Amino acid sequence: MKVWLLRLAILMAAGLMANQAFAQTNEPPPAGPVILDFNGTPVPHTYTSYSTSFVAASALTNLSFAFREDPAFLELDNVVLTTGGGSNLVVNGDFESGPSGVQAPTGWTYLNIFGAFAGGVVNTSCGTGGSRCYFDGAVQAYDSITQAIATVVGQTYNLTFDLNDNGGLTTFSNQSTNGNVTGTGGNGIGLLVYAGNLPTPATVPEPATLAIFGLGLAGLGLMRRRKRS
Repeated sequence: MKVWLLRLAILMAAGLMANQAFAQTNEPPPAGPVILDFNGTPVPHTYTSYSTSFVAASALTNLSFAFREDPAFLELDNVVLTTGGGSNLVVNGDFESGPSGVQAPTGWTYLNIFGAFAGGVVNTSCGTGGSRCYFDGAVQAYDSITQAIATVVGQTYNLTFDLNDNGGLTTFSNQSTNGNVTGTGGNGIGLLVYAGNLPTPATVPEPATLAIFGLGLAGLGLMRRRKRS
């Protein structure tokens, strides 16, 4: 294989893989154990309470929220997880503890598997009653916050939280549908809740991409053998 062909194959493979992982071009939601997906439902423009439940499948459950709001921002507050009226199992579910302006609230871990910009931060004067909230406007891709919670296998857990949106979109749409797939002019707005493993990218390198990458690696090996001989 000629050197320039080999380099081209490697660059093509690396570029394709990088674009799939960090494209920020209308990325779908992360994959994972979704317990609530707002896709197709009305967007709340005043603080609205939502609830869902799940049955724990392991002794440690990652409770995660994934956000996307192309032109504006979603506001999350008062996250409460109980086993039926008991104490809140979520640490800092109202985002009042710790510093403001940080992406990882106290007690939570911040995930940005797509490298989305305009990701979430703890913000002041936005939550229920004018307190703090988690304020997220990830553009054309999803970021998320997660918290590992000790759970009992087979036990039912009840989740409630408050949500508001400060933009003008009226219907949740997990991906942009108006033709703008690269910036804040898109109409993608999504919130998904997960209970289980951490959310992961919903896409993997296509077989063709892997084949090109493998071809490049094979070419490198062939060149090295020729040099040794």
